[in-house]
Amino acid sequence: MRGVFLAEALGDLGAALGFSALALEVARTGEAFWVGLLAVMGYLTLVPILLLGPWIDRAHPARALLLLRLLRGLLWLPFPLLPKEAALLVLLAYPLMVATDLAVVAWDALLLKAGRRELLENTGRLYAVWNLGGLLGSLLGPPLFLLHPALPYLGAAGTLLLSSGLLLPWLRGLSPSGTPRGEGGVPLGKALALLAGHRPLRPYLVLSLLFALAHALATALLGLLVLRAGTPEGLFGLFFALQDLGYTLGSYGAGRVPQGAALLGGPLLAGLGLLMVLLPFPFLLLGGSVYGLATGALSAHLRALRGWLLPKEGQAASLAALRVLLYGAGALGGGLAGVLGRADPALPLRLGLLGFLAFLLFLPGPLHPRRLRALARHREGEA
Repeated sequence: MRGVFLAEALGDLGAALGFSALALEVARTGEAFWVGLLAVMGYLTLVPILLLGPWIDRAHPARALLLLRLLRGLLWLPFPLLPKEAALLVLLAYPLMVATDLAVVAWDALLLKAGRRELLENTGRLYAVWNLGGLLGSLLGPPLFLLHPALPYLGAAGTLLLSSGLLLPWLRGLSPSGTPRGEGGVPLGKALALLAGHRPLRPYLVLSLLFALAHALATALLGLLVLRAGTPEGLFGLFFALQDLGYTLGSYGAGRVPQGAALLGGPLLAGLGLLMVLLPFPFLLLGGSVYGLATGALSAHLRALRGWLLPKEGQAASLAALRVLLYGAGALGGGLAGVLGRADPALPLRLGLLGFLAFLLFLPGPLHPRRLRALARHREGEA
């Protein structure tokens, strides 16, 4: 697995090089609409994910993952040649985000195939590696962009293509020659019906939607807030690098945090981090780390809960449909942030803070310790 972790760290390093430079380039225009749209553009990939999710099952998640990695590398190559128009840059980032999110669906399907008992640990480690790559990319992207605008985009393309070669031997082992196809795709309507009709999943799906909404509100305009707090442009990526460090540590350590503590303490810690983000530079940097740590652990536990409770039929299609629902909530939060943030970019962040605190309203129901213990016993019996 070490080769896999190295390949995934490099892959996310490459993606973060490109996206951090792109975020700086758009933030420099001061146009809140396009800054907010770039921050939430990933949530708007829901229709392509829903349409292409069944293809991952048919093609086999391993093969789909490799093809998507190659595509992501190639799509960064034109960016150094594009006119420096915020609207054009943001809109042309959309295909990259579609390919990135489809790759996440493929990875989620592979992790479920690997076994549900180790799902939390494996998911946490994988997301920790991704965030570590993102940390380094976010830190290096803006300085490289200031040296020459083409450097981070070319670095993104080269690193993603290199990581494809490192990933290839492991993927061949998962999908040997002669058995390249998966189990067959489940139709889109059936995948959504499976999710909606699966009663054990419903309350934790609602919690996941709340998380996506709060996270989008809180983070959509962070680029503007970071610059407004007096952060030098050369250190613009430092905030996001420290936030990724928090995500990395939170995801990696999620398996060591009791489920109740993560699902109830995580939102409180995330709220504290958001309050610290409102401080001036350099104090807001610590807020990014605290927020990342809390949401990294909370997100890993929510992903594992969804995986344990997910219907077993047509996993990739169900995962794609699930991601569409989550991105719908994120798109709603991002859209609200773009509208409300025109008057005050800090207002959406404050609303996101209230969204995290709303987790406490679920304490009498799905987050009650007795309910979580029963869920853990059921999971161990199925494993």
